[in-house]
Amino acid sequence: MGPIGPAIPEGDWDYDVVVIGGGPGGEDCARDLASHGMKVAMINDSKYPGGECLWRGCIPSKAWRAAADRIRDRAHDEHLGVEGTTKAKLNWEKLEATRRNVLETRGDMALKTDTGVRIKVIQGFASFETDHRVFVDTSGNSDNPHKRAKHGDGSKGEHITFGAAVIATGAPPFVPPIPGAIEGLKTGDVLTSDTVWFLESVPKKIGVIGGGAIGVEMAQIFQDFGSEVVLIEGKDRILAEVEPEIAKQLTDVLNEDPNIKIFTSAKVDEIKHRTNKRKTQLVFESEEGNKHRYSCDYVIMATGKRPDVDPLQLHTAGVTVESGIIKADARCRTNVPHIYAVGDVIGGLMLAHTAGQQGRVAAANLLGEDMKYDQNKDSGVIFTRPEAAFVGLSVEQAKEQGIDAAEVKMPMNIDAKAMINNELHGMIKIVADKKTQRVIGVHYLADHADTLVGEGVMMVSGEMTLEQVANAIHPHPTQTEMFGEMARRLLSRLRRSSKKKAPAVKK
Repeated sequence: MGPIGPAIPEGDWDYDVVVIGGGPGGEDCARDLASHGMKVAMINDSKYPGGECLWRGCIPSKAWRAAADRIRDRAHDEHLGVEGTTKAKLNWEKLEATRRNVLETRGDMALKTDTGVRIKVIQGFASFETDHRVFVDTSGNSDNPHKRAKHGDGSKGEHITFGAAVIATGAPPFVPPIPGAIEGLKTGDVLTSDTVWFLESVPKKIGVIGGGAIGVEMAQIFQDFGSEVVLIEGKDRILAEVEPEIAKQLTDVLNEDPNIKIFTSAKVDEIKHRTNKRKTQLVFESEEGNKHRYSCDYVIMATGKRPDVDPLQLHTAGVTVESGIIKADARCRTNVPHIYAVGDVIGGLMLAHTAGQQGRVAAANLLGEDMKYDQNKDSGVIFTRPEAAFVGLSVEQAKEQGIDAAEVKMPMNIDAKAMINNELHGMIKIVADKKTQRVIGVHYLADHADTLVGEGVMMVSGEMTLEQVANAIHPHPTQTEMFGEMARRLLSRLRRSSKKKAPAVKK
């Protein structure tokens, strides 16, 4: 397909493209544009790029997860005859020093890369003045890379004109109107995925509201660190974004953890705050209608994210916002032809790699190419232990799209590597389109799913057939062998089914 038309209007602009936001979406977009010779400015609210992913999400949480994993690994040592290691002890100060060093090093590396490819990185907050001009407020800037700059009073800043713009400002944590929640944010009793990183020690007791990826990850991490945790989810299951059977098995695993208790179909009534050194109280109603009062040190609000687009003053540029998110198509174009939007700010899967792909999509289209984002080929990992992961569609999702799909699954406890390492929980599933026999989804609950998911990504992204997966020579002994075996099993089943349905041949 040829060019879709000029996306960057000609004019005497300060920059060809202004990218607002320095997270994975904005940064990947800016780098692609700069590599093609575009004059690009990237406006970021922090000293270093990286956005939520680096400073408040993916990377810091995986540092904590890595420490929790080491603690869990020690529990398996005795199974292999390695004794004297099971009583692991966490040094919080050393862990935090490592986490902060990783963040600062990665942030500095990112900034040097961006400036090295001639991206003009500007710290501040951007707001539109017209569809070709923004004001960058620098009066609230901070030198602390671990804290976001505050919106300033507009006393300092600069006006910048652009041919095209890409909005990649992400989405902050959403705090629902639970009585006591906003007050708790002010007193520090209530934490979010933005503020949990400033804990000075491991709390003895924590309440977690929300059973999505962030809530479940945090609940199990703190459980592994020694905290007692109560997790409350309003829906009838945790991890609504994960394939149902995978989510159910993970729930069962989490319920085996000694210091986590999960309540689903529950309603939080109130958060009562500590007075005179008393603990915070989480008041909620369980599915059965029973009232509970859980006393804890902190409540982590893990109730999702919602874009905050008001500071952008999008109405001055004529950009359409619907239900709080910027409306954008599969090419990441808004209703204004030269203004694009990517990442959390346009809804959908609010994941770092999703934003990165959308940033590359926006850049390609701004350069006159034709590229689209396809959620059916997107993926994700929930970093629990074992890890849940997905790529593409489940059977249920396929049917909703009119695809006649079949699945094959294999439990981890029959795998030799899993047996050796005593990592027996979970399963892997492959979902295929019966008609084309293409793999359209792969779903995991397994230790090391974050590595295994890569093969599933290539299957779905490459539109591989079951036969191609079945004939691929996987090395032994590895857990990747399971993919070939599952593909052969599903192929055999579909062939038998096809023969049964075939009409009899008259002689």
